[in-house]
Amino acid sequence: MLLMLAIVTFGLVTYVVPFPETLSHEARATLGVAAFAIIVWMTQAVSQGLSGLIIVFLLAISGATDLNGALVGYSNSSLWLIVIGFIMAGAMEKSQLSKRIALALVRVAGGSPIKIYWAVAAVLAVLTFLVPSITARTLLMIPIILGIGKAFEAEQGNSNIVKALLFIVAMSGTMMSIGVLTGHVGNPITAGLIEGATGEAVSWSEWFKIGGLPAFSLAAISVFIIQKMWKPEVGTLESAGTYVHRELAAMGPITRDEKYTAVVFVATLLLWATDSFHGFAVGVIGLLSIIFLMLPDIGVMTWKEAQPKVPWDVFVLYGAGLSMGTALTTSGAAEWLASTLFSPLNNLSIPIQLIIMIWAITLLQVFFTGGGPKTTALTPIVIAHAVTIGADPRAFALVLGMNMHHQYLLPVSNMPNAVAMGTGEITSRELNKTGAVMSVLGAAFMSLMVVTYWTWIGLV
Repeated sequence: MLLMLAIVTFGLVTYVVPFPETLSHEARATLGVAAFAIIVWMTQAVSQGLSGLIIVFLLAISGATDLNGALVGYSNSSLWLIVIGFIMAGAMEKSQLSKRIALALVRVAGGSPIKIYWAVAAVLAVLTFLVPSITARTLLMIPIILGIGKAFEAEQGNSNIVKALLFIVAMSGTMMSIGVLTGHVGNPITAGLIEGATGEAVSWSEWFKIGGLPAFSLAAISVFIIQKMWKPEVGTLESAGTYVHRELAAMGPITRDEKYTAVVFVATLLLWATDSFHGFAVGVIGLLSIIFLMLPDIGVMTWKEAQPKVPWDVFVLYGAGLSMGTALTTSGAAEWLASTLFSPLNNLSIPIQLIIMIWAITLLQVFFTGGGPKTTALTPIVIAHAVTIGADPRAFALVLGMNMHHQYLLPVSNMPNAVAMGTGEITSRELNKTGAVMSVLGAAFMSLMVVTYWTWIGLV
């Protein structure tokens, strides 16, 4: 039924709705495809992979673009960072290096609940650079957090400590993802849309310069607020340290695979961080990294083992989304949408426009399941608006692309929320309450960044 609604809407927008005569058929058709995409993404009428295939089909069959244009998103270098990221995360998991890092950092906290909060936050900060997937990082941390809960015999659903740790992983961890190009699936999508619209790639170091300080500062503030909202029910957790020590003992000495994986990851991070000096693209470095991780007799995993780690449905979805974003831009549809939706903002200063848009896209989290689909749907419109008013489209897309991840309110808002809810330790009402606070915090803090840090570095 919902799929039929999306198809009917596509037909109405493409062939029936009266648009200005100056709007080409290609633009009308692309708007129809975009309307279809938003409905299926909001309602989850079909699976992600299938929605991507349908979008490619509709782009080609409706005349929005030709078949090559409908598939152009899959040639975008940023899309392949998704594949690279998940294979790297799979290598971290298979070698157990990520688990060892997590346990070792939590052990430093000893038996203090507050120190454990911050230790988990520190783990997430480290893993944001090493495991390029917020979902993978969440899945990695969940068993450790539940293990800590069991260690001090917490009753399921009644431990503020466990609740706080889950919120830190799901929400503070998502905030950290904002600052690292490979930290969240939505970031390469933003970079890809910028590259498609302007012809200029976004480097790893440039993204980190713009987003790193705001992202990790925001995350630190969120941890402090979460610890106030969910005060520990006990003063010390002696057995939590025992649990971590037991788990590390069971893992034994650091293995050859862990050492090899660590060397590859450190080398990759150094090359990513210095890409503005040596000139090698982020994707090229990432490809070299996963080649080394899968080399016969040397690497830590095979291609057969790597394939299941990649969410190919997400790859298909975002490739289609990038194709749609390109069509929105080249057909003139995004420009028309921008002038229609954002014209009331045209006479305002650039910082005020950005702040209004940050709050608007934060409110739109109630309609989108994840920052990735929201990024794909809205970024082409934002870029077109910037071009229309003579502003820097890269600045608009980067600021707002980084703010697309404020998805904390609902269980379906993003995968970390869904994973946290799946533990049975938190209720929907508790998630809503904490998510509402984090949403306001995120939009307010990033609004402050517009008139301070981003202005100081010349972005705004």
